[in-house]
Amino acid sequence: MAAFRLKLSSAAVWFLLILLSACAGVTPPPSTGMAKQVKLAALTHWRLEGRIAVQTPDDAFQASLFWEHERQQDRVRVSGPFSQGTFSIILQDDLIFIRDSSGNTKSSRNVPALLQQELGFAVPLSSLRYWVLGVPAPSVIAGQASYDQGGLLRQLRQDGWRLDFQSFVPAGDYLLPQKLAAQGRDLKLKLFVDDWVIVR
Repeated sequence: MAAFRLKLSSAAVWFLLILLSACAGVTPPPSTGMAKQVKLAALTHWRLEGRIAVQTPDDAFQASLFWEHERQQDRVRVSGPFSQGTFSIILQDDLIFIRDSSGNTKSSRNVPALLQQELGFAVPLSSLRYWVLGVPAPSVIAGQASYDQGGLLRQLRQDGWRLDFQSFVPAGDYLLPQKLAAQGRDLKLKLFVDDWVIVR
C-alpha cells in the first residue's frame, strides 16, 4: 500500500508541474489525455529497441539502440557506426558510466561532456528518458507543447530542443512514440522504435 501511495504522489507532482508549465504558455493535453500522460510519466520499468540517426555539423551516422529504464538507473547500448564498436551507458541520476567495446569504462558527473567525448555528440538523457515516452520532462519547464485531440504529444520545445512526434504504436495499454525527430543546438536526432516492452 505504501508503494501505491508513492506512485500517486509522484504522479500528482508531475501533474502539478504540467499545470505550472501551462501558466507559462504551454497548452495542456485534453482532459481525456491528461490521465494517460500522468500514467506514462509514472512508469518505472520499460525497454525499447530501435534505431537512431545522428547528424552533427561534422558527421552523420546511424546506429542500433537498446534502452532499459528502471527506477534507479537507465541502461543504454548504442552500436553500429563507431570504429570502436558498441558503447554501453549507465546513468544513475547525475552519474554516468560509459564502457566501450574493449571493456574500458569511464565515469563522470558531467554527463554531456563525457557523452561528447566518447560518442561525439551529447543529448540530455535525463530528459530524453521522458521524451521517448511522449511526455515532457517534469524537471524542466516546457517552452511549448502541442497535443492532438487524443492527448498525444505531437510537438515539444524543452531544454533547448525541439521534438516532433511523428507516429505512435500500441504497447500494452499505451500508445508510445514509434518515430521521433529531435533537434538541438548543432545536433539532429531521429529515433525509430522497433519494439517496446512495458514492465511496470
